[in-house]
Amino acid sequence: MADFKKFLADNKPIIWEEIKKYLPTNGFNNFTDVVSEYPRRQGKYGRGGLILLSCEAFSGDYTKAVRTAAAMQLSEDWLLIHDDIMDDSEERRGKPALHRLHGNEIALNAGDYLNLLMWKVLLDNKKVLGNELSFRVMDEFARFLDITLRGQHNESFVINTLSFDELTDKIFEDIAYGKSAEYTIAGPLRLGAMIAGESEDTLSHLSDVGIPLGIGFQIRDDLLNITGNGSVYGKEIGGDIYEGKRTLLLIHLINNTIDEEHEKVIDIMKKSRKDKTVEEVNYIIDLMKEKGSVTYAEKRAQIYADEARSKFNRYFPNIKNKEIFEAAIDFFTMKRDL
Repeated sequence: MADFKKFLADNKPIIWEEIKKYLPTNGFNNFTDVVSEYPRRQGKYGRGGLILLSCEAFSGDYTKAVRTAAAMQLSEDWLLIHDDIMDDSEERRGKPALHRLHGNEIALNAGDYLNLLMWKVLLDNKKVLGNELSFRVMDEFARFLDITLRGQHNESFVINTLSFDELTDKIFEDIAYGKSAEYTIAGPLRLGAMIAGESEDTLSHLSDVGIPLGIGFQIRDDLLNITGNGSVYGKEIGGDIYEGKRTLLLIHLINNTIDEEHEKVIDIMKKSRKDKTVEEVNYIIDLMKEKGSVTYAEKRAQIYADEARSKFNRYFPNIKNKEIFEAAIDFFTMKRDL
């Protein structure tokens, strides 16, 4: 049976070796340490792994996709630094968030520098892919990062503007599409196929598979935030509640409470991060389990996984490495520890 986690573990060192070539080796004060902090913590390398998997599946030379996968990982690192500042997150990959260690200004600058490195890596792709293909890859990065940043704006707008009783599943789906679907799944799949020389029709079909898979991934990530093992998950359990995220779980809970209980949920969620107590966050988590919000989110993740799998089998019935692709669908949307 194919194991996507093993596939990621096997390929992480290959991507990491490419990233290390670009990390700074000199600078004033602690510049190199701060800039390298998130890259050195590493993540699962899921997005970079998908690039390599997709390239190989379409009979491309995956070694030509390693530099693109490294740029993908650097994009994750700078986005996470900025996201952690915006959310005032406590932890990232099992350690204090960068701004908690060094302050907002230094962390923001580190994120900006990693953004610069990402584009440098993509420019250097010319040596691997040639001018035309390397610029197509850069254009794809610009496409899905545009969607991602618009999605980040949409989430912030919803949090700061809409009342809790105005929230709907559709609003969550729009946020999940913007934040996760294109960036986490569809974009990496398209990049790998692009490097392998696939047509625009193939890229479009990969988007059809990747978008429901990406929304399912966001639901799964939100579930892990309240049900996961913190030491394995690498982020603060209950962090979405502290940060006021409008998750599918929260929307279901709001729609399935009444009277004093309903008002208590909203009163807690209206509080800023620093004003929420551990007891209040645990109250929300327990209520999500009691009211069926966890079960509802599990079912919705399953629906998106089934949609992605159905489209994958329709468009790519004879693809190379089909079992690992199917294992990836399970990894991103089904129950897991991380």
